[in-house]
Amino acid sequence: MNVCVDQLLDIADAISRGEVPEYQHNECFTSGAFDLLLINANEAKSFELLTDVCRRFESVEASGNNMKGYYLLVSTLAQQTKTTEMPPGMTALIDAHPELSHDIKQWYRYQG
Repeated sequence: MNVCVDQLLDIADAISRGEVPEYQHNECFTSGAFDLLLINANEAKSFELLTDVCRRFESVEASGNNMKGYYLLVSTLAQQTKTTEMPPGMTALIDAHPELSHDIKQWYRYQG
């Protein structure tokens, strides 16, 4: 699963840099940028992926890159879990960048 998380984070990083992932359409990027890796992920697997992505928040943030793609990934995974159960670290992630976490706050109905 770490390989999948690494690939998802690489795509998120590319989106943060304003790049379109190479195997995606050239017109724009959307949450569909993650579809090839998430197509077979059911709710339980999506929650595991989301938990792993949340665990890596501090290292992703420490990289100093734009976090827009990371938050897009988190939002995509959160919705794919089809649950409003928050994995560990989600509230800290939301509170760290409220300007990027609007969709995540809506999904979880987080008032913070």
